Amino acid sequence: MNTSKNNVESKGIVLFAFNTDTVNYVEIADRCAVLANKFLNLPVSLITDSHAQPKFQYDKIIRIQYSGRNQRTDVVTKKQVEWRNFHRHSVFDHSPYDNTLLIDTDYLVFDKSLLKLIEQNYDYLIMGSSNNFQDTMQARMGNLGLPYVWATVVLFRKTNKSKLFFNLVGRIQRNWGYYVNLYNIDSTQYRNDYAFAIANIILNGYSLESKNLIPWKMLTVSDEIEKIELKDNMLIIRTTTKAYVVPKHNLHVMHKQYLSSDNFLQLIQDV
Repeated sequence: MNTSKNNVESKGIVLFAFNTDTVNYVEIADRCAVLANKFLNLPVSLITDSHAQPKFQYDKIIRIQYSGRNQRTDVVTKKQVEWRNFHRHSVFDHSPYDNTLLIDTDYLVFDKSLLKLIEQNYDYLIMGSSNNFQDTMQARMGNLGLPYVWATVVLFRKTNKSKLFFNLVGRIQRNWGYYVNLYNIDSTQYRNDYAFAIANIILNGYSLESKNLIPWKMLTVSDEIEKIELKDNMLIIRTTTKAYVVPKHNLHVMHKQYLSSDNFLQLIQDV
């Protein structure tokens, strides 16, 4: 572990970002990093490829060679897009911190709640469930499949159990076809959410009573967003059809075009 002479545990945030033909994920990571650093006051490191040109002043930039291609249906646009979601299992080896908060670049930090978790005693913690504004989101890997988790937010220390967990995720990814059949998964497309869930189930002795879940639900905005405003500790989220007002707290935003927009940049500047 990267502890100092005083045996102080190092803590920090890690982001993954690999650009595609349609989305500048590195730019989105830069914006995500501003919010995360402001509200959590933790150093932020970026894992990306050799072509990326990030603008945020990261604590460290770890460049790796990306391999593998995946396609998915964009939740908002319903179009098939490239999804560069491999290599997240390698975060255990690449993170420069003893205690790491791994978040997706579309997870917007607006409060300090994750600081309460990072001080707790754990090997790893995963986001167990998510809501949108209408109801609880789908949470199973198919009609006959087991529940899955959200790899959007993961906390881990560099312990033997965490190492085993991430090694399992890597093995599941490399043998995805086998696990699709074994767990009755409804899609052959690889998803980190599913792989992280399967690894967690295995490490918990194939029990669904996991002790490794973050003790609250994530709020996911799956609509097309026009604007988000912050007023009096409230978030006003304006979509193309509705407006929602919620207390200021962290959001998982699936609309990548909004995250690349001037409106989102203005929100960051206002914050």
